Amino acid sequence: MPMLKSLLWRRFILPAAVVCALSVTVTAAQAALVNYSFTGNIDGIAPVLAPVSGSFQFDSDPTKSGGVYNGVVTGFTLKIGGGFSYQTTFAPGANAVTISQNTPMAGGSGDRWALVSAATGPTLTGTDYSPFSFDLRLDRVGGGLFGNTNLQNPPSFADFATSNLTAARWRLFFEDVNGNPAVVLGSISSLTAVPLPAGVVLFGIGLISLVGLGAGGLRNLRGSQA
Repeated sequence: MPMLKSLLWRRFILPAAVVCALSVTVTAAQAALVNYSFTGNIDGIAPVLAPVSGSFQFDSDPTKSGGVYNGVVTGFTLKIGGGFSYQTTFAPGANAVTISQNTPMAGGSGDRWALVSAATGPTLTGTDYSPFSFDLRLDRVGGGLFGNTNLQNPPSFADFATSNLTAARWRLFFEDVNGNPAVVLGSISSLTAVPLPAGVVLFGIGLISLVGLGAGGLRNLRGSQA
């Protein structure tokens, strides 16, 4: 009997562990994490001298509504000129996506897709100003970007060609030890969705196969005991 219990445990532990892992994988899939990369420039500096690039990740769950989505930003990076790199600190209450309609903006009012994230990284050169916040905004004066304010992906940059986007801007905020603010800002020239690595998909398929093998082993064991 002890030997049978040991055999049953060994046969059961693999599929049970895999089912747990699959539960985590399915939950992540339902969370609909999406990645975007972007490029741009800094106002007042030639793009060739100070190119800007970065990426962000957030939970794009279309079932969420309300317009303000705190805590959905799960990643952010910003690189300026190839030598300065900034990233998120995931500070509570400082990572959000906002979808708004008829909001005031330069040129009137309109629709806006905005992301904000807490930031950390090097200080402004020659100062004690440290970064604390990053945001980007995609605007269309006059509206028409969204049918509602449910949580959704940012508008396509192809919309620039059809005048659906009137502005695409980023800002990086700094402050000194006394709380005096400063800002570095510029334009976004490209925004590209980045698919999840193929390895993630293959890993999920492999887990499903293992569950099948484990379940088959249990059936065979039960049959031999009948």
